[in-house]
Amino acid sequence: MNRIRVLLLLATVLVTAAACSGGSGGSGPVAASATPAAASTTPPPVAKPGGTLRVVAARMPSGDPGWADEPGEQAVARLVTRQLYSYPTDPSPENAIVPRPDLAVGAPIVSENGLVYTVRLRSAARWDTPNQRRITANDVARGIKRLCTPPSPSPLRGYFAATIVGFRQFCDELAATPVADAAAFVEGNTIEGVEIVGDDTVAFHLLAPVNDFVDVLALPASSPVPLEALAYPPDSADYLHNLISAGPYRFTVSPGLTGSPDDGPGYRLARNPSWSASSDGIRRALPDHITITDGLTDDQMQQELERGDADMALDGTLPAARAAELAKARDPRLVVDDVGTALALTVGLDGPSAAALRESAIRQALPYCLDRTSLAAALGGPDFATPATSLLQSPMTGYSDLDPFPDPQGTGDPTRCREALGQTPGGPVTALSLLTSDSPADAAVAEALRTAFARAGIRLDIRIRTGDRFAAAAVTPQRQFWDLALTRITPSWYGDAGRTVFQPLLDETWVGPRPADGGYRDPTALRQLDAALRASSETTAVSDWSTLEQTVVASAAVIPLAVVHTPEFHSANVTTYTIVPSLGTADPTAVSLGSG
Repeated sequence: MNRIRVLLLLATVLVTAAACSGGSGGSGPVAASATPAAASTTPPPVAKPGGTLRVVAARMPSGDPGWADEPGEQAVARLVTRQLYSYPTDPSPENAIVPRPDLAVGAPIVSENGLVYTVRLRSAARWDTPNQRRITANDVARGIKRLCTPPSPSPLRGYFAATIVGFRQFCDELAATPVADAAAFVEGNTIEGVEIVGDDTVAFHLLAPVNDFVDVLALPASSPVPLEALAYPPDSADYLHNLISAGPYRFTVSPGLTGSPDDGPGYRLARNPSWSASSDGIRRALPDHITITDGLTDDQMQQELERGDADMALDGTLPAARAAELAKARDPRLVVDDVGTALALTVGLDGPSAAALRESAIRQALPYCLDRTSLAAALGGPDFATPATSLLQSPMTGYSDLDPFPDPQGTGDPTRCREALGQTPGGPVTALSLLTSDSPADAAVAEALRTAFARAGIRLDIRIRTGDRFAAAAVTPQRQFWDLALTRITPSWYGDAGRTVFQPLLDETWVGPRPADGGYRDPTALRQLDAALRASSETTAVSDWSTLEQTVVASAAVIPLAVVHTPEFHSANVTTYTIVPSLGTADPTAVSLGSG
């Protein structure tokens, strides 16, 4: 039986207990790997309910779950939306990566040799409308249909295009629809593979059997959406100001909500009377109220948190120097996730040095040019970055401490690098160009790489691009002006998560954001990806994902560098703060407050 089905059947038994006690259970493959010394959770003396959680942010998310692909956006979605399946808040990573029934009453019924997933909804789940209208299968279908609304479709739509029959065709038709007519198109048309069986049941027809579809249904983009939402542009201020909640909280105050001066400068949420704790085994809803103050800089947010005038931040970056001080002091207010973002080098096969870099023997010398130890130190050291030789992370299925290019000290082999790059068919390679963004972290990594390559006599020329210009330059092999590109792979979920790492990297038909594309195309890797996604047993899945990673990493077309762990800081008033890996931050509904 498929691993996910086994885990979900177990979850249906555990979810009731989780709703009452906040505990959870589950199992999954966990392999040892280097992890930050700082904790990923602040354990509570008592996880007591009540109080006002004060949140600060640089930018207030729209609350639109279909576009929630950043940690702060997903944290807000946790407050006001629900999904068919969700990940629990659990200090144990192996438990927190297992999707559990949320709006669904239990595990999906899988039929027709894995091609149909049928899900029944809880009857007690309601919208925050005057008549507390029931959340139905039609709302689920609507949420998925609107993901391709022009002019800016959801960044998460690729997972649905890769799995659901007819989704890609529906999106093509919606993309060709005038923006003014998009809402009518969404409501008046159907996706072939999303079948509404009745008010309480929806059936998903898949392009092929896969072992991670429940994880797809646990994405925020799988949230049901009420009919009223179609009146507002997706991912907009209008959407936020008119948001109808399905979660444990609802907005009661926001700038411009009523047009009254009493609206105030920030946002306020209170308990949603339409939400029932007995129907939700995921969200603990501990705070009575939540306030969100946006428009702050990183330094301003940190000052608010340190003074105790705020409790947690939705976004921003903890200043590096302060993070190092907190880590050295083992300050309990500092929390670091056990998992993180994979930092890698993509090798350009169509750039200035393409004649050399298309040769596998030349590419396979590049890992020896690196000094991963110094690179991780440039990112804050072992508390915030750990050297990596693989793209999968623990506790992902198929993770292993892979290293096709052995380097026990993590400092590389400059001599081997110099000799290989000095013997290319077109003459010695003495310079390479590196594409990076303009972020401070990329600047630190670029300098570490420049120093490492210089040991082998290779000059690294840095090509900096900002924002959308970086994204466009990184994914257009036909107009490649770089030899190497820094790229980040942040999984959308963990556990059975190989798709989130490899499909955007390898599949030319992937829609939505993707890592830097150097032009690497390998039919063998694509066949291995397909086999891993279809694996019907835990043992087979572990083997298949491991085999695929070996193929990709050994090609040296994508070179792992490090896993970057983002530090988070909360006030002394917080007694419980647990990062949920799939959210990338703490679950605000499970933050417990005390006296600071």
